[in-house]
Order: sequence, then C-alpha cells, then structure tokens
Amino acid sequence: MSDLLGAVLTLLALGALGLGGYLLALLLLGTRAEEDTLELAVAALLCATGEGVGLGLALGAVGELRIEFALPLALALAAGYWALLKPRAGGIGRPAGLLRRRAWARLAEHPALALLTLHAVGAEALRGLLRPPLSWDSLMYHLTLTANWVQRHDLAPVFGAYPMSYYGYVPANGSVWLWWWMAPAHGELYANLAFLPQWALLALAAGAVARRLGARRSWPFACFLVGMTPTVVRFAATQYVDIFTAGCLLAAVGFGLSWLRRAEPGAAVLAGIGIGLAAGAKVLGLLYGGALAAALLLFAVWRPIPIPRRRVGQAVLALALAVSLGGFFYLRNLAHGVGPLAFACEGVPHRPTPGLPRLPRPNSVAALPHRMLVEGQLLRAFLGTVDVRSPFVDLGLGPQAFLVLLAVPALLFLPRGRRREGAVVASQVLFEVAVWTTIPYAASGHVLANVRYLLPALGLACAGGMAAAEGLLAEEAGVAPLGLLTLALLAQDVLQLHTAIPDGLRPAIAAADVLAAALLLSPVLRLALRRQARWLVAAGILAALAAVPPFARFRTGDRARAFREEYTAHVVTTARYAGAWNWLDRHGGAGTVDVVSSPDTFFVYPAMGPRLERRAVHVNVNARDLHEAAAYPLCQPRADFSEDAWLVNLRREDVRWLHLSRTPPFPFPRETEWAGAHPELFVLRYSDPNNVIYELPPLPLPVGQRFPV
Repeated sequence: MSDLLGAVLTLLALGALGLGGYLLALLLLGTRAEEDTLELAVAALLCATGEGVGLGLALGAVGELRIEFALPLALALAAGYWALLKPRAGGIGRPAGLLRRRAWARLAEHPALALLTLHAVGAEALRGLLRPPLSWDSLMYHLTLTANWVQRHDLAPVFGAYPMSYYGYVPANGSVWLWWWMAPAHGELYANLAFLPQWALLALAAGAVARRLGARRSWPFACFLVGMTPTVVRFAATQYVDIFTAGCLLAAVGFGLSWLRRAEPGAAVLAGIGIGLAAGAKVLGLLYGGALAAALLLFAVWRPIPIPRRRVGQAVLALALAVSLGGFFYLRNLAHGVGPLAFACEGVPHRPTPGLPRLPRPNSVAALPHRMLVEGQLLRAFLGTVDVRSPFVDLGLGPQAFLVLLAVPALLFLPRGRRREGAVVASQVLFEVAVWTTIPYAASGHVLANVRYLLPALGLACAGGMAAAEGLLAEEAGVAPLGLLTLALLAQDVLQLHTAIPDGLRPAIAAADVLAAALLLSPVLRLALRRQARWLVAAGILAALAAVPPFARFRTGDRARAFREEYTAHVVTTARYAGAWNWLDRHGGAGTVDVVSSPDTFFVYPAMGPRLERRAVHVNVNARDLHEAAAYPLCQPRADFSEDAWLVNLRREDVRWLHLSRTPPFPFPRETEWAGAHPELFVLRYSDPNNVIYELPPLPLPVGQRFPV
C-alpha cells in the first residue's frame, strides 16, 4: 500500500506542477499563447520546472522540505493562477487543445523523424522505468544529495569524505527538481524519469530559437536533431543535470530574443527563469547563464534610440528572478564559509586547488593539444568512438555537430532584421566552446564524458544552422533537402546509439509494434479508440496503479542484479559492491549505516536502499567530530585518526551497520582493523573480497542468537 500511495502522490505532485506551469505560461504569454503554441509548450515546461525548483528552494531554506507542505503549495499556486485566468476569453483549455492538435500535425508531417526520435528516447525511458539508477555521477552525488534532503527535509550541504567533501557544496537545482520525483514515493522508483520533461524542453526550445532566427518551416528539424543527439538520448533517463541545464538555457535564449524584439514583460520573466534555473544547476550553468544575460543586456542597449523605461524595469525583474532561482546554493556556501563556488574543497587530497583556477586549467582540452588533436581523442569524443582504454562510453554529439558548427558563421549574415538575434546566438556558441576547451577536466578519457557540457552550444548551433540553411534554400528548393539531411543524420544517430537493449525491454517494444500495426491497419479500431478515449485513459491509469505493487517488488528484487551486470552511460564499478548493498536491502532495515571505502568513497547512495530506508553517513575518525568538510584542512575530514574517538562518534550517530569496502588493489580502510579488534562491539555479518559489513548491536546479543547471512 505504501508503494501505491507513493505512486498516487507522485502523480498528484507532478500533475500540480504541470498544471501550474501551463497556467503560469498562459498568464505570461497573454494572447500569444494561442497564436504561438510552440512558445506555449516551451513556456509551460519552463514554468513547471521553475515552480518545482522555486518551491523546493523556499521550503528547503527554512528546513521544511516535506511533500505534505510542497504538494498543497503547488496546488494553491495552480488555483491562484486559475483564478487570475478565469475571466479570460476563449477558455483556459483552448490553448491546450490547439497545442495538442498542432503537435500531432507536426509529428504527422515528419513521421520518420518522429518515429526514430520517440523510439530511441522511449526505449531509454522504458529502461529507466525497469532498472534502478545506474549512472556514475547519479549514484555518486546527484541522488545522494536528493536522498539526504528527502530524509532531512532541508538543503544543507551533505557531509562526507572525498569526493562528497566537495560535491556536498555544488549548486544543485537539478537535485531539487529530482526531489519531486523521489519524495512522494520516498524512493527511487521514478527517479530515472525525472529529466524527460527537460529533454522535451531542450528539443522544443531549439526549435523555438531556430524559428526566432528565421527558420519558419524547418524549425522542427532542429528539434529532432537536438533531441536525437546520442549523448542527449543516453543521458535522458539518468540524473545528470546537463539536459536540465541546456534545456533551461535554450528556453532563456528563445525568450530573450523575443524580448529583444518586443519589450514584453512575460518574455523577460521567462528568460530570467531559464537563466536562474541553469545558473543554479551547475557551475558551468552559472558561466553560460551569466554570459547570456550580459549578451541580452548589451544588445538591448546597442541602438541609437533612447531605451524605453519599461525595458529597464523588465530587465531588473528578470535579473531578480534569475538571482532568486540561481543564487541559493552560492549564497548558502558563503554562509558556510567555503566561498560561493567552494573552490577550496575541489582538489583531491594530494592535489588541492585553492583559489581561482588559472586558464586553461591543467588537464583541460586546451592544455592537452597533442593528446586531443594529434592522438585524435577530441575527434573520438565528438563522434562517440569508444576508447577501450577508458571507462567512459558516452556516445558523443553525433555527425550533426560538425555540420551545424560550420553554419555558425552564417548567423552573422542573416537578413538585416535577424542580425542582432544571430549575433547573440553566435556569441553564446563561441563563449561556451571557449569555456569547454579551457575549464573542464579532459584527461584520462574524461573528454569522452564531458562533451555533454556542449549541449547548449549544440542546440544553438542546430537552430542557427537551420535558419541559415533555410535562407539559402528558400527560393530554389524549399526545405525538402533539409528534411532529407535531418533524416540521414538521425539514422546515423540511431546506428551510433548503444544497441544492447536488455532482454526485458524487447517484449515491451514488440508489444508496442503490434499495437501500432493494428491501429494502422484497422480503421474500426482507431474509431473505437477515439470514441472511448476518456474511458481508455481512465482504465490505463487504474491498470498502471494496480501494477505498482508488483512493479515495486520487481525493481527491489532486481536491484542487485542490475548493479552487477548493467550500466546506463559510463561503465561503473557497482558490481564490486552489489553483494553488500543487496545484503543491506534484505537485512538492514531502517538502521543507520556508516559507509567508508578505500581509497575514496564514491558510492554512498545505494546503501540507503531503494525506498531510502536507511540513513547512510560518514562517521568522523577524529575527536573534533565536525560535520562541515570545510572545517578540516583541505576539506578532508579523514584526519587525526583516533580509534577511541571513532567509537564514540559511532554511538553518537546511532550507527547500526558498518559497510567497509575497497577498490582493488587498495586495502580496506582503517576502520576495518578497528572493528576487527573489538569483537565485543562488532559482529561480522557479511564479507566478500571487496566488502565487509559489521553490526554494532544496540544491546548485547543473547547467547546462541544467529543473524541471517
């Protein structure tokens, strides 16, 4: 029953955000909502995201991040928007009906592109529904942050040893959005679906920017190209925040360009929301968002006529929204004394990087010209070639990356009425490429993973390329050649995508194919579906809810196997620890577990359980017992080791389980020796070559009592 209740609450929470986003978009767009349904779709997705993050930040700031507060507030906001819109002529539902019909018309106009895209992303979504989170950064810190906030009801930095000593301070708007997908069900059942709305936002926003630049007929091709980029598809069902960041940024660009042309307050507000969401999602989002805001302000005043007073007020309002949505984590870090970006905590224990970094940073693309260019690692990263020497198997940006980047200079030669917009877009692409080549870590194969940081630039380049190409082809051949080129590129993207679909997904895909064939061949069946659509939707929802308990049991039972055998984006080392996590899932109950690994503790989240049954903590090994990483030298709390202090700290944290692990050939952490030296306190419950689990019983065990192993 708890899983069923969690599913209902999840539907209610997401439905409230979706309704609130749609109604807020109607308020901000006014009459343009019916005139431009593409802008309505982008605005609704952006507003829903902004509302979810905004409510999460507000509640988390006061330590009351609870679903019992968040859900009523989301419903109250939707009711308030409804009341403001009630006098609206034409009805509140009319724009939604127009949006549905026009979306279907666009998909029917390009059936091959639509089928390729929906098949690729649909397969990833189905995989995400049937499998637990499996991607590296998701397990390392995105989920760790959200899970701790679900348990603690706040947004305080999450304490831990390296690397959590740094990741506990990162900006995390994406993890706040993820909270809405985990808190209602108090677990990970739906976490892999959390960023699918932002996938849609990214694709639609690319089309909106393309149309703003003059692609009146070819803008859907930009949507398909961006949505089917191999890296985008691969990360669509993970908890990485790059799609979230890119989608919000592209939406901000689209509404920013609209604001440059017409000083409308709604466009300014939407641009500010997008910039703020991106800036608060990751540090690169702060750089990209700041550059976009500067470019929009610069080009807004780059004119020989006086600046309208209303434009100044709108710019101030947009910036205030951007700071409100994007500044929380940076201000929180300041309050905790680590500086807004927590640079002092970024370095690994033996290689600290205090202060502002020099450019280009060591081991960035620009700092490794021979490895990147002569050895061809940069080319492999862009095209998605797997490097057998590296654990990173991301699939690159695909062939379209090079074609559209060639079109970027053409943005400066758009028709006179579009040159200012083209200059804004070109400036952002160039800035983002410059940042990408000089800042992110690229050595040891990381460049294969970090091409995802270029998604905003790719989206803008696709949009600009389509606009420039349509201008060149409009008089002679129309847009048909662009459609054929897009189809060819998408076909290559499909071939580039990972083909190892798990066996469990194949029957579901086959069933969908059978249903599609039946609908195509039977007019009677199509007519019956249209006539009984409402009843069929209601029956589908009830059937889905009825399937939740067995689905949850399957996911829980399959978790250990998935950790041992599968991955989503990167090759992960979860197989080494899957046996211990499985033992905790079966026997750990709600007891707090101290998680320590050697040489570094990368994976804490899985020990919390699929329903977040347990607290997973790092217990200090020193008498200071400070729960702030920055309070220790180099932000490394594993210092001044004291066995006696550690034993006291374990009891203070009410720890029941001690999970100690290692990465071969490293030895087990020091706590293993301490626990083994105190058999009167610690009872060994599980062991394998890379893991041991001790129990710290709250009371002495009765003589002869055994514990399941």
